[in-house]
Amino acid sequence: MGYSTPNRMVWLYFSALQRRVQAIQATGNGAAQADIALCLMLTVAVVETFLNLFFRVAVSEPAFAQHKGRITRDLERRASLDHKLRRWPEAVFGRPLDPDDPILRSFFALKEKRNRLMHFTSTHETFAGDGFQIEGLTDTSVLDDLAPTDALTALQVAEDMMRFLLRHRGVAEAALPAALHMWTGQPPLE
Repeated sequence: MGYSTPNRMVWLYFSALQRRVQAIQATGNGAAQADIALCLMLTVAVVETFLNLFFRVAVSEPAFAQHKGRITRDLERRASLDHKLRRWPEAVFGRPLDPDDPILRSFFALKEKRNRLMHFTSTHETFAGDGFQIEGLTDTSVLDDLAPTDALTALQVAEDMMRFLLRHRGVAEAALPAALHMWTGQPPLE
């Protein structure tokens, strides 16, 4: 059995995301779409891992201990990311996340794009030309349209979401860089 600090998993995932994004930025437009897609997938993993650990740590504090049962039950039953974002902030910190906040909307847009990549299904289309027909083609534009900037945006979204949740908890603006550094192991992008 191995033990470490709660932030270790976030550090590892965030560091992997950051390294992947840096490699993509170094290769420019020749970056493989698969690597960019992996950044989107890893971003959602970073945010969900942070969310799980952040709230698990919060409910171990006396001020939030009354919510420990709810959080641990949701973790044990592997509640969806949407459920956790909708319910946990209000339950533990007394107010819901603002669904119209641009940071939250950016995260959900990225998550939706990730879902289209991760849960990809074939459209099974037919292409006909002069004297030929190809059946069984699939629309892969969700992958083909990815650009290196999407990887950099994904990294920024991960960092923004962590900062957003820290603010929601009540971490002061001046303390945010240190709190983000503690959770990611990396100096913030901004």
